[in-house]
Amino acid sequence: MKLVIPTLEGRLCSHFGHCETFSFVEINPETKEILEIKTDAPEEGVSCSCVNWLVEQGVEMALVGGIGGRPMMMFEQNGVEVITGCPELEISELVKLYMNSELVAGENACGHGEGHVCGGHGEGHHCGGHH
Repeated sequence: MKLVIPTLEGRLCSHFGHCETFSFVEINPETKEILEIKTDAPEEGVSCSCVNWLVEQGVEMALVGGIGGRPMMMFEQNGVEVITGCPELEISELVKLYMNSELVAGENACGHGEGHVCGGHGEGHHCGGHH
């Protein structure tokens, strides 16, 4: 499974369109292993319209702090699940919390009042530490 995280100085950047790069994290959900972490950015630079580029990279899920309505909709239209309100942690730490169902996601940091919606599209997907 491939996750994408907007990144600034090695940590999650809470504003999707303001990050420096994106961290692509290849994980094995069964063994809870991080297989690879790669950092990249589109040639034209980071913007809210780079969702198509991210989809072309094969991402299945995005862990974000805040994201605007338009990029959120673009992700959803392409079948990419988005978890908003993630904390500004170091990338591997954030992904480990996610894999261990310990990631507590809050409100969309871009504050459009929608709150957090968990899609739960995958088997064994837990959200926000509700045990």
